[in-house]
Amino acid sequence: MRTPNSWTRLILLAAIAVLAHSGDANAQTFLNPGTTYSSAADSPFADLIAGGGVFVEDFEDLALEPGVTETSGVGFPIGPSAQTDSVDGDDGTLGDGGTGGSSYFSDFPDGTSTFRFVFDGPTLGGLPTHVGIVWTDVGNNDVTGVDGIGVVTFEAFDSVGISLGTTDIDPIGDGSTFGETAEDRFLGVIHFGGVSAIELSMDADDWEADHLQYGTPEPASAILLATGLTLLNLRRRSNA
Repeated sequence: MRTPNSWTRLILLAAIAVLAHSGDANAQTFLNPGTTYSSAADSPFADLIAGGGVFVEDFEDLALEPGVTETSGVGFPIGPSAQTDSVDGDDGTLGDGGTGGSSYFSDFPDGTSTFRFVFDGPTLGGLPTHVGIVWTDVGNNDVTGVDGIGVVTFEAFDSVGISLGTTDIDPIGDGSTFGETAEDRFLGVIHFGGVSAIELSMDADDWEADHLQYGTPEPASAILLATGLTLLNLRRRSNA
């Protein structure tokens, strides 16, 4: 068990490590909390979103904001319907299955599909350093033959298009082909050298995502967030 003094030392060490880390444009931190995402308050970037440093694209206007394009050609925004699986809180009510909001939907028959979101630095005032997206649903799966369950992979790319790596959830899904929101999960990355694009892929042809998040917060805010994430990981390891 950690004592208060040992936790103080860990905090100082973590802060020093993050300060050093933040100056390394080649370093990256992938975020995969593994907990239900019901609203922007559940994002690892929640404080930065509240402060305006990170923007959330919720697709409620069925469009992407200037500075971001989706280039895969297999997806498009969809509005409320019995088959829609939006982030739960987007329609103003929690616990109603996510069918009352909008999402980004894959329609690519009989094949694994990938969403690729590309960020335009000049339009955005610089490439984002903090990027994430929320996976919300897999429906009828003609790829694996197992409806409502699959594997989702998140990949990020640096300022010149080189892969920074991946993180995934295997398996993901609750077996339902309708709404449902307890399965919704956030995947993201922090890379101080700038993120030019992200990809979200599934071994499925019928699935959805929501709450694309991106921004370049002030350095002090970014360091505080990274310090908190470092400490959370340290505490999880100490309790394991």
